[in-house]
This record gives sequence, structure tokens and C-alpha cells, in this order.
Amino acid sequence: MRWIVIFLAVLVFGASVTTTKKEIKKTQIIISKMNDKLDKLAREIRKKQQSINSLNSKINSLNKEIAKLQETLKDANKVLGELNDLKKGYVEKENRIKNEIIDFLSTNYYLDTQEVDNVNDLIYNEISKKILEANAQKIAKIVKQSKTINQNISSINKKIDQIIKKQQELKSKKEKLLSLLKARKKEIQALNRQKLLYKKRLEALIRKQKNLQNRLAQLKIIKKRKNNYQPNYKVKTAVYRGQKTIPPLKGRVIKKFGSYIDPVYKIRIYNDSITIKPYQKNAVVRAIMPGKVVYIGENNDKKIIVIKHRGDIFSIYANLDKISPLIKKGKYVKRGQIIARVTDTLEFEVTYKEKPINPLKVISLR
Repeated sequence: MRWIVIFLAVLVFGASVTTTKKEIKKTQIIISKMNDKLDKLAREIRKKQQSINSLNSKINSLNKEIAKLQETLKDANKVLGELNDLKKGYVEKENRIKNEIIDFLSTNYYLDTQEVDNVNDLIYNEISKKILEANAQKIAKIVKQSKTINQNISSINKKIDQIIKKQQELKSKKEKLLSLLKARKKEIQALNRQKLLYKKRLEALIRKQKNLQNRLAQLKIIKKRKNNYQPNYKVKTAVYRGQKTIPPLKGRVIKKFGSYIDPVYKIRIYNDSITIKPYQKNAVVRAIMPGKVVYIGENNDKKIIVIKHRGDIFSIYANLDKISPLIKKGKYVKRGQIIARVTDTLEFEVTYKEKPINPLKVISLR
């Protein structure tokens, strides 16, 4: 926000440079819009990267599962062949036993169920019963063998089903893996397009901010800066020696004063302000010190207030939604007086003799 402060100072105190003021204001609006677009694009890039990271995690996990299944099913076809052969042998044996039981019972039990016409028939039936009684143990043994065979067949069927199920699971996981790989490729392509667009916009923003700084330096409003996008670049700041005062609102700092790293290309950029997120919507904004309102304006449908305090200190309140009807340019305000309201975030800056001050050295924010 350093450029905003200087731009406002030109509006208030530089009446002799009307043409340059208009150019600066126009450039300031363009830079503000570009900043908004960059922030939005950076968020989209981070989301894409998170999506790709999530896909990578799923792909790695799926590859491990597939490798494990492939190891389990390494000899699956051979095992299936052996199990089917074993099952076939058991089935043939079971059929032989069944036929043996049927033959035995049909031969002997048939005789037992005939009508008795004479004594010879009665004697014959009695003999048949004795035969059945004598062979009951043999029949029971045959039935037991049949039951054991059926159990073995059932066990083999379960093993076969398990192998087939794992084969189907492996096939399904491979299809899912292919789908994830395609999705990742698509996400990476989209990410690369966004990064390219981001790079172009960032370069354009840097050029415009540099041009603006050069204009302001020519007006002797700020000292000429070399390049505030170098890795070790530092801005000369002012030291505040007074007592800390009240904060402009109740909230938390989400963007700090000083240099920060661009979230995408990791270049260092200097930030002259802090961004405060209020704890509640439609939060009131208060003047941090008594002073005179020297500027009220708009930027991207958001409002700005600049207050000049004793000792050539300025406080700047930007990204405001509503300004108090009691606040007018030229009006003096008291410490703690409500000057505006904000719903999203407040961009707050303090300067002293054309140099930025870390706002957190001036206010006590809880």
C-alpha cells in the first residue's frame, strides 16, 4: 500500500502536478485491479496444486495396493488350474459313491418293499433285512465319505471364489489408476496454463509498479527505489517512538508488514501495510489517534480514508465498505472515533516523513 499513501499525498498537497496526479491515479487503479486478479489466480493455482498432490497420494497408494495384489495373484492361474483339477477328481469320486449307494439300496431295498404273497417271499424279505442290517456300517461309511468330499468341494469353491474376486479387484484398481492418471495429466496441464498466465500478469504488475515508483520519485515524494523484487531487497522504514495506541478494529493480521514471498514464483515483494481480518462482519473502524481527515476516496468500489496526525504521521484505512456520514474531508477526529465499517478485510498503513512504519509498532492489536 506504499504507493497508495504517496498517491494520496500528491492529491492533497501537490496541486501543481495535476496531470501527473491523474496518471498516478489511473496507474494506481490498474495496479489494484491487477493485484486482485493475481490474488485470485494465485488461489486457483494453490487449489490446483493441492488437487494434484491429492491425486499423487491416491495414485501412490493405489500403486502399492496393485503391487500387493499382483504379488498375491502371481501364481493365480496355476493355482486355479490345480484347484479345478482337484475339484473335478472329488466330483467324479462323489458320483461313483452316489451310484454305489443307489445300486446297493435299489438291489436290496427293492426286495424289502415287495408284497408278501407266500412264506417264501416272507423268508426272502427277512433275508433282505438281514443283508441291509449287515451292510449298514458299510453304507454309513460310504455316506461319510460323500459328506467329506462335499466339504472338500465347498472349500475348493471358496478358494476359487476368493482368487476370482481378487482378480476382479485388481482389474478394477487398474482401471481406477488409469482414470486418476488421466485426471492428474489434465490438472497438470491446467496448472501450467495458469502459471503461465500468472507469470505474464506478475511481470506486467512489476513493470507498472516500477513505473509508478519512478514517477513518484521524480516528484520527490518517495526516494527512488532500485528494485523491490530482488531476493534480498529491503525498504528503508521509519521508527515509531511513541506509545502504542488502539487498533483500527478488532481482528487478526492475515498479511504482515514488510517483505513476503510470492506464493507461486517465490520472489520477494515488499508490503508497506498490514491486512486485518475482523472477527465479525460489518465491523467498525476507528481512528487510531486524533487528527485531521485529509483524503476520502474510492478504489475498486472500496473506500479509503487518510488521516494526518501530529508529527507528520499519516494513517491510511483502505478497503472500506461504508464511511461514517460524520466523517468529511478537513474534519478533525478524536482517538477511537468511528470513521467507517468493513465487512471483508482492512488494509491499514502508517507512514512518517514518506517512510513506512510497521503498523504493529504503532497499535496494540489483540
